[in-house]
Amino acid sequence: MIWQRALWAVLGAAAAAADVGNVWGTYRPQVYLGLRPRVPESVLTGLAYIGARSVNDVQFLRHTTQDDDGVRYYRWTHHDGHAFGIQEIVDDALNYRLETSFVKSGSASQPGSWAVRVQGTVLDESKPAALTLLYYLGRESSEAELELVVENDEPIVRGSHPALGEFALRLGADGRKTHYAGLRVPTDEVWRVKEPLLTALAERVQTLAMQGVDVKAAPAQELLQLPDASDAQATLYVLQRSFTGNFTLDIFLDGEARGARLDSEQLSVALAHRREAYEEAFLARFPLAGFADEDVAIARELTAQIVGGIGYYAGSSLVDRRPVHDESLVLHEPSKAQPTREPPGELLTATPSRSFFPRGFYWDEGFHQAHVAAWDPSLAMELFESWTRLIDEDGWVAREQILGAEARSRVPEEFQVQFPQFANPPALIMGLTAYLQQLPEDAAGGVGSQATFQLANASQVDLASLYEPWRRHYEWFRRTQRGQIHQWDRRATSKREAYRWRGRSATHVLTSGLDDYPRAATPHIGELHLDLHAWMGAFARAMREFATRLGLHDDAEEYRRHYDAIRANLYDLHWNEKEGMFCDASVDDDDESYFECHRGYVSLFPLLMELLEPDAPALGKTLELIGDPKHLWSPHGVRSLSTEHPLYGSGEDYWRSAVWIPINYLALRALHHYAAAAGPYQSRAQELYADLRQNVIRTVLDEYKRTGYTWEQYDAATGVGRRNRPFAGWTSMVVLIMAEKYT
Repeated sequence: MIWQRALWAVLGAAAAAADVGNVWGTYRPQVYLGLRPRVPESVLTGLAYIGARSVNDVQFLRHTTQDDDGVRYYRWTHHDGHAFGIQEIVDDALNYRLETSFVKSGSASQPGSWAVRVQGTVLDESKPAALTLLYYLGRESSEAELELVVENDEPIVRGSHPALGEFALRLGADGRKTHYAGLRVPTDEVWRVKEPLLTALAERVQTLAMQGVDVKAAPAQELLQLPDASDAQATLYVLQRSFTGNFTLDIFLDGEARGARLDSEQLSVALAHRREAYEEAFLARFPLAGFADEDVAIARELTAQIVGGIGYYAGSSLVDRRPVHDESLVLHEPSKAQPTREPPGELLTATPSRSFFPRGFYWDEGFHQAHVAAWDPSLAMELFESWTRLIDEDGWVAREQILGAEARSRVPEEFQVQFPQFANPPALIMGLTAYLQQLPEDAAGGVGSQATFQLANASQVDLASLYEPWRRHYEWFRRTQRGQIHQWDRRATSKREAYRWRGRSATHVLTSGLDDYPRAATPHIGELHLDLHAWMGAFARAMREFATRLGLHDDAEEYRRHYDAIRANLYDLHWNEKEGMFCDASVDDDDESYFECHRGYVSLFPLLMELLEPDAPALGKTLELIGDPKHLWSPHGVRSLSTEHPLYGSGEDYWRSAVWIPINYLALRALHHYAAAAGPYQSRAQELYADLRQNVIRTVLDEYKRTGYTWEQYDAATGVGRRNRPFAGWTSMVVLIMAEKYT
C-alpha cells in the first residue's frame, strides 16, 4: 500500500535499530516522559499532566519523576535504546493507567522525526476520571528559534537550530480543541516547567473570576485551560488537550528532511512493528531457557528500564580545586567547600534511579554498561566513550556527574561539590572489558552480530584514542590513592602496591561506594583499604588487556608487573591468618600496624575481583565465609555484613545488613569462574553458585511482582525491597544473572 511505503520511508523501518541516529531520544529520565536532542543549549520537550475532575486536581501536576506523589509505579516495558519505547504509568491518585510510547527516525547525520503516543485507560470506571495533558517545547539558548503558528485552527510550534535544522511540533487530529500558551522563561530555566505552568493556569482562573465566572461551580476542564496566547519573546511553548474517560493523544515532531508526515494510523503500524522486533531481539540476546514467561517478561522490562534510563546532561559542575597536602587523613571537608564552576561538559550515561539519582555515577556506570553491552554493544560503547571524554588532564573523573542546573536541582547541596582528590571504585573497567570483549566478530551470528561485527572492524585509531585518557586515569589512581607501607614497618613483596581511599570521616568512606560499612573506628593516614587494593588489581588486568589489543607490548608488560605485585601484596598486607580472612589494615595508638577486620563485603573483594588462585587456601576460607548463615549467607543473597558483627543493622544501616545486587553479581561472576576452574574448591564454588543464583533471582523478581519496582537493596531476612525505587540501575543486573552473562 502507498501509505505503508510512505511509513517505512519516514521511519526507516527496514533498517536495523542500530542504524537509527541518536540525536533525539528519551534522554530526560528525570521526567515521566521527555525527549531532547544530544545537543547542548538547544531545545527540550516533555509531558506534564493534571487531573481535571476538580480545580483542586491542579495539586497533582505530574512532570518530574517522584516516588511519593501517588503514582503506583512507572516503568519502561520496551525500549531499544534507539528508536522505540513503551512506558507504563499507573497513577492511582488520578485514576488512570497511561501508556506512553514513541518511535523515531533519523541517521547518524540527520536528526530525523519522532512521534509520541499517550493512551489513557481509566483504572476504576466507578470513579470520576478526567485528565488534561500538556506537551511542551522550550529553547535552552538564543541559538534555537521557536514560534507558534496556527494552521487550520491547530496551533503548531515551529523551530530551528543550527544542529537540528527546521522542525515542527504538532498534535494529532482527534476532533478536540487544542489550547496553547507561549511563556517567557529564562532560557537556562526552561526545564522548570511546573512553576510557569501552574502560574499560567492560576492566572486563567483569576481572569475568569474577574469576568464574573463562578469558578467554584465551573467544570475543571474549562478552568484549567491555557490562555491561547503567547508572551512576547516566549521561550517555552505548551500545547494542551483535555479528556474524560479513555483517550489517545498523538504528538509529532516533524524534522527538516521528514518527507511524508506521519499520521496516527501509520504510527500504530510502526509501534506494532517495533514492539515485535524488540521482543524478538530480546529473546535472541538473552536466552532464558527454563524461565516462566512471566519471568522472561520481567527480564525484558528491566532491560528496557536500564536503557530507558539513559540521560544526556550538559552544563557546568561545581569542583573545589584548591591544592591540598596529604599530610593528614582528611583533605577538604565537604561542608567547607569552596567550589568554582567548571567549563561546561557533556555526558551520555545510564542512571541508577529516575526518581532519586537521575544523573551519572562513576562506579554505578560500570555495572550499567555491562548490562547495556549485553543488549547493544554499540550503545554501551557510546556511553563508555562519553565517560572517557570527562577524564581531565590530570586523569581525574568526578564520582558524581552533576552537569547543569537541572541535574543540580535533584542533589542535596552538601553533595553537589566534587573534589579532585576523591576517587570511587573504578568499576568503569567493566565497561572497558565489555568493549574489548566485543571486538572479535561474533561467530554465533544472530540478531546482535551486526553491531558486534561493526565493533570488530573498528579502526585501531578509534580504539587508540580511548587508550591515552584511560592510561592517564589509571596513573591518577596509582598516584593519588597510594597507601603507605614502609612508614609503618610493613613487610611486603612490593614497596609500591598499597592503596587508601581519600576523603573519609570517622563513620563513612563515601568514596569507597560502601558509605557506612565499618572501617577503623579512628581514622589514620596509615590505613590501607582492601577493597581498593582489589579494584586496582582488576584495573591493572583490564589495562593489560587493553594495551595487548593495541599491540603496546611494553605497556602490557608494565601492567602485568603491577598486577603480579598487587596480588603478592594482597597476602602480605591484607591476609589475616588468625582470622582466616582478608582485612583492611590500620595503625594503632602505639604506631603499630594491625588488621582491621569486619566480616562482610569488603573481606570478599579479593574473590570478587578474581585475584585468588583456584587452589589457594584463602579461596576456601572466603567460600566458607560466603556460605555461612551466621555471617553472610541469607535466603535472599549475600548480605553486606555478618550477623555476628556488633554493628550489624545499626545506625543508618545502609551497607550494614542489606543484600545489594551489584555485589551479588560480582560474587556470582567469581563463583562462576571458580566453578569452572579445577581445584580443591571447585565443587563448593559450584554449589554456592547454583544456590546463590536462585536466591538472588527469586528475591528480585518476587519483589518486582509484588511492588512493580526493582529496589536499591533488599532485606536479608525478608527479601523486602528497601531504600530507593525505582532502582533500575545496577539492580537490573539480575537479567545478566538469569542469562549467566558475566563480564
